[in-house]
Amino acid sequence: MTPTRRRPLPVLGALGALAALLAAAAVALWAMLPNDEQLARRIEAEFQARLGQPLVVGGLRWRLLGGPVLELRDVHTQQQPEAIQARRITLYPALWPLLRQRLVIHRLEVDGAVLPREALAAFRGEAPGNKQAVQAVEAVQLRRLRVTDTTYISHSGTREVYEGEVDFDDDRLPRRIHLLRPGVVPPLTLQATRDGKTERGAHVYRLSVQGAGGTAQGQARLLGAADGGMTLSGELAPRQVDVQAMLQAFHRRSPIGGVASGDTTLHAEGESLDALFRSLRTRSVLSVERARMLRFNLDKAVKSLGRDTAGETALDSLSGVMETQNTAQGLKTVFTDVKAVAGTYSATGRVTLQRRQIDAQGRLEVAGGVVDVPFALHGPTSQPEVELAWGSLAGAAVGTAVLPGIGTVLGAKIGGVLSAPPETPAERARRERTRR
Repeated sequence: MTPTRRRPLPVLGALGALAALLAAAAVALWAMLPNDEQLARRIEAEFQARLGQPLVVGGLRWRLLGGPVLELRDVHTQQQPEAIQARRITLYPALWPLLRQRLVIHRLEVDGAVLPREALAAFRGEAPGNKQAVQAVEAVQLRRLRVTDTTYISHSGTREVYEGEVDFDDDRLPRRIHLLRPGVVPPLTLQATRDGKTERGAHVYRLSVQGAGGTAQGQARLLGAADGGMTLSGELAPRQVDVQAMLQAFHRRSPIGGVASGDTTLHAEGESLDALFRSLRTRSVLSVERARMLRFNLDKAVKSLGRDTAGETALDSLSGVMETQNTAQGLKTVFTDVKAVAGTYSATGRVTLQRRQIDAQGRLEVAGGVVDVPFALHGPTSQPEVELAWGSLAGAAVGTAVLPGIGTVLGAKIGGVLSAPPETPAERARRERTRR
């Protein structure tokens, strides 16, 4: 008997039929899909209709077969005076959800973007179309975001370049965040990794910051509310961070040098991750080792009655509380309970920094507090105006050297005849209004 042959034809026939069907569907779909130019113009029109801002797409290419890819080149808004722009935006959507009219993006890559803070503000709040745009974004499932050579322009005009990746879970919350400042030496990086939930249901993230010769380890918790809002809270423990190097990493000049350690708390509230960032507040209790005042020599300033301040001042100790807050006018930093000691001098005070301006008030003490002299500092951080009763301070220093105790007091009194305590800006304004 001739053995029975297994015929694979039904299987092959089914696969062949399926392949033919897919090919026919692809040809029909291809005939209906727009070309590069048509799709670029459609994207521009849809962007303006939803957000009320014109968009220019310099070039576009896309493909469906072999894996869907959409690449936009030389993209920019037409805002004045600065526009949002990107050298290249590339989307890698999943094919099957796309055929079912659902957008699941495996990877979104943004290269060469420039993001001015003022231009970004136009896409928040109650601007026309913003609500519809948010709803459209929420309908998209994004798996991974990758940014390279992306520049953020702050309120003060400082340009900061970033690179990094964000992986998202199915609930659209970040699973892993890796962010760095390219070109910064030593390297500055931020890592945030999702790590379960608390008993209250808050999502826990492990935080790790490396940079400026030090580290900061900690934890953050993200708690959602029934109304859709979110609350972020957390703690960080900075250790051995070079203050000057850290500020230089963000193109800012530090008034002091040294290595800082302490404890930081974080808090923010908002309806989106962007809103959380914009409402972020921090509070840090810090102490600085090997501290020094840069670009200011206190001893020379006293001896010259403020005419010569060039140089540095080594500090025996420096501590204080630093609070930061993101505002509509940029980052605001307030230092309170500041205490500094340099030899026979000690100072306490409060300092506010915002938009490259400084406003400080305090008291400078001589000989362990036998005499204290008020001071004020205000103006641009690059060259602030110092107001101090130099005569009182110099007289106290001389009196201390000749006869400690009563000599310090008498010297300060005599010096004060030549140099009265400084007026605060508010006192000066009141005096000028009285003259008018």
